[in-house]
Amino acid sequence: MSETTDGSPTPEEAQALLAQVAQLESTTKTGSSWPQIAGLLTLGATSSLALPAIAFASDGLLALPMIFMTLWIAVSFVFMTVFSTSVKRGFGRRWFVTVGIWAVIWVIGILGVSTWFVDQAWFLAVACAALTAITMIGAWIEARR
Repeated sequence: MSETTDGSPTPEEAQALLAQVAQLESTTKTGSSWPQIAGLLTLGATSSLALPAIAFASDGLLALPMIFMTLWIAVSFVFMTVFSTSVKRGFGRRWFVTVGIWAVIWVIGILGVSTWFVDQAWFLAVACAALTAITMIGAWIEARR
């Protein structure tokens, strides 16, 4: 590498170094979202499976699906925290939007199966599909960034 008289790289060398840094950053960020993607998919899977379990559970067993759903989501979030070395630009906003929409659908789903649409399979199917869709879309968007 040739340097200018003051010891700094030439403009061409500086551009080459910046290109190398950009490539390294891209390589580093490529796998950075997989813990978050797995977390979103776990959130969708557990909630869309727990909702029917909650809908059909007797009062004595109602806590069981909630406990296991909470356990799997907690494990997933711990995994994300421990194994996330970096996140892609804009991740926080995308995460907030996806999880916020999921939370609204989850609350509507719980209220629906317990009060508004008790024993209505169509509502349960729509709510589970919506929980699945929002988390899959969020994971898909994160994977494509």
